[in-house]
Amino acid sequence: AQPIRRVKMAEATGVPFHELFGSTLCKGDIATEVGTKAVLKGKSHVGIFFGAAWSGSCKQFMEPLVKVYNKLVEEKGKSFEIVYVPATVPGRPPEDEASFKELLSTMPWLAVPLHRKATHKKLTRRFQVRQIPMLVLLDADGKTIHRDITPAVTHIIEDADGDTFAGQFPWAEKRHTNIKQMLGETFLKGDGTEVSIGELDGKYIGVLLSATWHWQCRRFQQMLEYMYEKLKGEGKQFEIIDMDFSGEVPWLCMPQKSFAAKQRLGEAFRVEQCPMLVIIDPEGNVVTTEGVEIVTKDTDGECFPWTPKPLYDLSTLEPEILGEMNDTVTCVILCEGCDEETKKSMTEAMMPVAEEAFQAAKLSGCEAGMLFFTATETSDVVYQLRMSCELGEPTGTPQLVVLDIPDSGAYYVFDGDNVDTENIRTFIEDYDEERLERKELQEDEEEDGTAGDQE
Repeated sequence: AQPIRRVKMAEATGVPFHELFGSTLCKGDIATEVGTKAVLKGKSHVGIFFGAAWSGSCKQFMEPLVKVYNKLVEEKGKSFEIVYVPATVPGRPPEDEASFKELLSTMPWLAVPLHRKATHKKLTRRFQVRQIPMLVLLDADGKTIHRDITPAVTHIIEDADGDTFAGQFPWAEKRHTNIKQMLGETFLKGDGTEVSIGELDGKYIGVLLSATWHWQCRRFQQMLEYMYEKLKGEGKQFEIIDMDFSGEVPWLCMPQKSFAAKQRLGEAFRVEQCPMLVIIDPEGNVVTTEGVEIVTKDTDGECFPWTPKPLYDLSTLEPEILGEMNDTVTCVILCEGCDEETKKSMTEAMMPVAEEAFQAAKLSGCEAGMLFFTATETSDVVYQLRMSCELGEPTGTPQLVVLDIPDSGAYYVFDGDNVDTENIRTFIEDYDEERLERKELQEDEEEDGTAGDQE
């Protein structure tokens, strides 16, 4: 299963379906296209099925998915539809027309037309598709309510009629609920004193899933205690709630009797290893699930509260974004050799594009499909990027690059000197449309996180 990472919760209506999928969708045959607005009008839920005709796992997944679809739509009369998207998978050829046509004939649902390659790529990137099959569930507004329901659908094989799973429709993901409301009403200090949830209003909360008997958890606890005491000493609005009660920790703990709350949290975050530290904001939304990495990298809590941003500076890489360049398509302007006025103008040029992508992810309730950086000063990470992309030494001219490390270390360099907002947008569109020259990172410089292991 794909590791769980930072999620930005939706705060408004999502993305209209015709903007997500395009103006038309295929129905039953490659030559038959219907209007997206009309065919999805009134649907309360839409599933996006990412797959590939060459994938045996996807073909196997079709059987239970068709069973669930027919159960919901034909027997129960649910307002539900599925849209198939040929996933863009690194190292694999794109879907050919014959295979797509054959697969389409077996699907009772819709599909994004094969010729709309840029849409396939954008959707694969937007929903962070790292493995297939993958089924994302959206509500009527195009907001994500479940990021991957594939495992649950697969379990339908164990239920001949599919009644159990179909009866749980629409399968809202527990993690998309208010996490603060899942914690319970009271917590305990080390001396047994009770603290109510109301006393945590306005605070960022770290939910700690740990085990005192495990040496890695004990080691992490020492680092966490240092940061906790420092942040509290500085008057920062921060608290930790430990799911495992202990009278020896300086923070709050859940009562031992809070079995139901602990189970809900464990299911919401699919805890597979410990320690795990989830940071939530004062409203109960998830800021990041990578709290362990943050505490390890930002030991003094200088970047508190670690909330996501549209645009980062690669020269001073914040801990909440560390490692994500290896998993996410990244757009970078390198301008560390430029004067201060040019550096400022590069930030201003990149910000509108970054903000658009950031807000699109926020509205649809999914992770950012592309990360945006400027590099205004020299650093080990910036130097590593230059060497890996064979960009040479810094000059007075900004350089624009798209990194697609998940795609076997692919990267693309902007061929021009005028880096402005419109050219950045055009460059990204050309990347989506596969109009750019593809290059691969040099493997002899893979000592830093930017050009890390290609798995």
